[in-house]
Amino acid sequence: MTQTVEQTGYALPFQEARAAAQGRGLRERVLVYVTRRHDELLVFEHTAEYPDAGVQVPAGGVDPDETPDHTARRETHEEVGLNLDAPVHMASWLWTRAEKSQVWHYYWLRAPLDTPSRWAHHVSGGDDDQGMTFLCRFAPLDHPELIPGYGYEAALPQLRLLLKENAHDRHD
Repeated sequence: MTQTVEQTGYALPFQEARAAAQGRGLRERVLVYVTRRHDELLVFEHTAEYPDAGVQVPAGGVDPDETPDHTARRETHEEVGLNLDAPVHMASWLWTRAEKSQVWHYYWLRAPLDTPSRWAHHVSGGDDDQGMTFLCRFAPLDHPELIPGYGYEAALPQLRLLLKENAHDRHD
């Protein structure tokens, strides 16, 4: 069973979050919500070798030579195998866990409607995850079962609003 961690945080405007990260020497990370339809969210789980990893979404660190929106596209490709464009920034948060702080930027990417409902993906990048297999699937947005306490769910309210605002763009 995945263990809940004690993490606290608060939202910041994007530029303020980036300035805080730079000024305080904090690691910047990106977390990506990928949707195919308005009522589902792309999640993945590790294979049986990592039973405690829990349900996650694409996420990873911003490299020194890239912007957070580039990281959103790169991490989505590396972790779930999708090449998606036009990431939409939804929120930025300053998180502290065990006296260590990081800035997380939350993005939304839209997958084509013909994206499969489930697939296995061999991770193509990232030092820690490369070579692992992630079991990807679209889960109900109202109950995606993300790891509790890590901040994965923090921007889901913004995602729901964004999907509602963009409902006229899709026929799903």
